[in-house]
Amino acid sequence: VVPVALPWEDIEVAVQTGELDGMAWSGITEDYTVGWADVTKYFLTNNISGAWCGSYFANTDAWSKVPEHLQTLFRLCIDSSHYYRQHWYWGGEAKLRVEGSKLELTSIPDAEWDTVEAEAHKFWDEIAQTSERAKKVVDIFKHYNEVMAKAGRPYRYG
Repeated sequence: VVPVALPWEDIEVAVQTGELDGMAWSGITEDYTVGWADVTKYFLTNNISGAWCGSYFANTDAWSKVPEHLQTLFRLCIDSSHYYRQHWYWGGEAKLRVEGSKLELTSIPDAEWDTVEAEAHKFWDEIAQTSERAKKVVDIFKHYNEVMAKAGRPYRYG
C-alpha cells in the first residue's frame, strides 16, 4: 500500500495505463458520474473514512472582506448544497450498488483492510503536519473514525 495524492484529472489515465491499481476517493455514484466505472472493473466496498466531505474553500484574507450578511448567505447556500448532495449521493449510491452494470462489488477482509487503514493514517499524519488547518481536518476524521468503530455495524464494519 502506497498512499499518494494525485490531481483528479490524472487518475483515469493512470488507471488505464496501469500506473495505478486502484483508488480510494469516492463512492460508487462518483465512479459512474466521472467515468471511472468505464475504466475499472471493481468497486471496493471498504472505505477509509466513511465520511462524505463536501468542500468549499475561501481565501481567508478575501473572506474577511466579505460583508457578514453575504457570508451568512453563502453559508446557507453551502448547507443547502450539502443536503442536496446527501440525497443525491445516498439515493444514487444504493441504486448503483444494486443495479449498476459496470462495476462488480468486492471487499477486502477486515484484517487485511486494517493494514490499508494503518497506512492511510500515516499518510493523514503527514498531511496534518502541513498546516494547522490540515491538522484540524485530520483530527476530525480520526475522531469520526473512532466514533464509527465504537458504534459498529451498520455504521462501521468490524
